[in-house]
Formats: sequence, C-alpha cells, structure tokens
Amino acid sequence: MASGLYALVAEEQIRDVLETLHTFSGLQVRLIDQEGRLLQSNGSGSDYCELLKSTVFRSDTCDMLHLKAGRQAQGLGEAYIFTCHADLNHIAFSFSHRSELIGSVIVGPFLMDLPDMTLIDSLYEKYPAPRESESDLYRRLLELRVIKPARVRQIKRLMEHLLSPLLVSERVLLLQQQEKMSQQVRINETIQIFKEQGLSPDRRLFYEKEDELLAKVRTGDLQGVKELLNELIALVLYAEGAGLEAVRLCAVELTTLVSRTAIKSSARSDGIYALSNRYISMMMREKKVDGLCYLLQEAVVSFMDSMFGDKDKGNPHIRQALRYMAENYNKPLTLNDAAQEAGLSPSYFSALFRQVVGTSFSEHLCRIRVEESKRLLLSSDFSLAEIAVAMGFNDQSYYCKVFRRIVGLPPGQYRSR
Repeated sequence: MASGLYALVAEEQIRDVLETLHTFSGLQVRLIDQEGRLLQSNGSGSDYCELLKSTVFRSDTCDMLHLKAGRQAQGLGEAYIFTCHADLNHIAFSFSHRSELIGSVIVGPFLMDLPDMTLIDSLYEKYPAPRESESDLYRRLLELRVIKPARVRQIKRLMEHLLSPLLVSERVLLLQQQEKMSQQVRINETIQIFKEQGLSPDRRLFYEKEDELLAKVRTGDLQGVKELLNELIALVLYAEGAGLEAVRLCAVELTTLVSRTAIKSSARSDGIYALSNRYISMMMREKKVDGLCYLLQEAVVSFMDSMFGDKDKGNPHIRQALRYMAENYNKPLTLNDAAQEAGLSPSYFSALFRQVVGTSFSEHLCRIRVEESKRLLLSSDFSLAEIAVAMGFNDQSYYCKVFRRIVGLPPGQYRSR
C-alpha cells in the first residue's frame, strides 16, 4: 500500500528526488508500490507503449514486469538495467524494509541504439495480433529517446546516489555515520595543525584554497578534492568557531562554485542545476555541522561524476587512467606508465584513449598541467622555471610554448592580467 512506503519516507521528499531524476534523464520516472500499483509519475509516458497496450498485448503486462524488475533490483542490491517484453530499456531501483520490498522506481522506456522495423516484426512474432497499426507503431517508435550506454550508466549511478539515502538500511546508515565521523576527525586534525602553526586565517587564504579545489575538480582528482574540502571547512571553523551558519554559508558557496565549474567543463547544465538545487535545499534544512560537511562532499562527488562520466564514456580502463593522470601529473609521467595502470598494452591504450577522450594522451596531460599551473601563477611568486618543473614540464621554454598554445597567451602575461 502507499502508506507502507510513505510511513517511512515523506511523500514530498520522494517527489522531490523523482523530479530531479526526471530533469536529469529526460525520461519518465514512476514510483510503484510493492504490488506494482502506481504511486507517483514524473514526465509523460510513451505514445509507443500506449499503442502497444491497446493493440498488441494486455496493459497489465507492463505493471507485472515492472514489479518483477523491482524485485530483481532488490535481489541485486543496486539499480537494475533491464529490457522489457517490448524490447525497450528501463532502469529499476527498489525500496526495502526488513528484507521486504515496499516500492520501486522505474525509469524509462528508452532505446540504446537507433531502431528499425525488425523491432516491431519481432513483437508480432511473439504476440500474434492484427497488423493494422504497424505503420503508426513504427512512427511512434522513432519518437523514443535513444541514450548511449555510457549515459545510461550515469543515470543508473545517479539513481543509486539519490535514492539510496531515502530509505537506508541499518548497515548503510552505520557506514554513513562512520564516514561522517572519519571526515570530522580529518577536519579536527587540520584545525589542530592550523593552531600549531599559529596560522592567521583570512579570506585570502580561503580564496587560494578555493582556487586549488576548483583546479582539482577540473582535472578529476577526487582524493585531492576531498582533502581540500576538509581544509576549507577547517579554515571556516578555525576562524569562526563551531558555527553552524558559517559552515552552511561555506557549503552553499562551494556547491555553487563547483556546479558552475562542472557546467563549464561540459557537464549537462539541466542535470547539474537540478543536483545543485537539491543539495542546497538539503543544506538549508540540515541542523548539524557534520551533516553539512557530508552533504557538501556528496554534492561535489555528484558533480564530478557528471563531468567525467561523459569524458571516459563509461570505460573503466580510461577512467582509471584519467584518475592516475590527475593524481600524478606533476611527475615524469609517460604513456607506458598510464597504460600499465589501466592494464592495457601501450599501443592499444593510446588508440583507445584518443577514441574515448577525443585527444591524445600527451595533449590531455599537457592540459592538466597547464590548468594546475594557473593556480601557482596567480597565487605564488614562483618563477616560471620553478612552476614548469613543479608541473612536470622538462623546461621553462616548453612550458611557455604549451601554455600559449592552450590558453592563448604566455604564462607571464596571464599572471599580470
């Protein structure tokens, strides 16, 4: 029954998340109860499906299949990508309480490849029916959204990220609490270091750390991003004391800045705006400092998933290589090193990297190094030669040449603007 799920999670809270999913994916998002009955729906349904229900098979066939998919997702413990009896794709996510299924979210339908008439022919083979509506079916089939597999995996990850916290099990709740505690320990350790160093906190230092954070977001250095988030929060607490509102202001400011960085890095603006609005809304309601710190980290990780999910096209080898490059760009990094890290031969890795990322390994590495060098140019008085070496370039001359080619002006002029 509807009350089974809504007794544990507020109906409005679920509606808010489903609207975010619909905005991000552009697909219909439905919530069904433990018996397959519709509770909520965001987005319009498929005209193709409606015609199928009236001409080819019974309308309740879909309801039973969606319920079955929800149970499958429950068994897997994660969102489940499945193909329905009409050969259309969906993603299912289950809500469970004490090992009992109490509801499911179904996203879809969609296609992962351009359709042709064989899809309809195979349907009539499985479900014998008069073919008077064949041409109309094909016309409506062509209206369905086609989503590339990498994007589908992105949507699946986002579903898990947004829906899992709504009804967490005791185990998930414990892990979340442990992560919050661990994060607070790291923040407190950083504050203690500031005190021992006799650091005088001012806004200029905060802005410098902020610039470092955005640079690491752009290069995909997730571990570096988490460390800098903790440093920024520690700076606020060190300067302001354990003030909830000061941390809230910091969290909202950083969420806004990182969301803009994600959009500038070609992440989908509609999805980023939806995520940003959701997280800021949650931050404004949060009553504890540790909850705000955790929400900020979640928000930034979500933005980075959106940024780099398209860049690596879902390829695990390239994703590993990109992370390795982001963490080791300032070392004498070679294509062979990255290929070994990705578990591929150098020749195959080189070809795959260009195919997936759209540029060569060496060019992408140069762009990471140049992006990182901008921060040093603006926040330090290091010489160009020192910055070149710190960024992994062989010499100042080559660094200046690459910087001019990528940025459009030499590093000295960039620094003096």
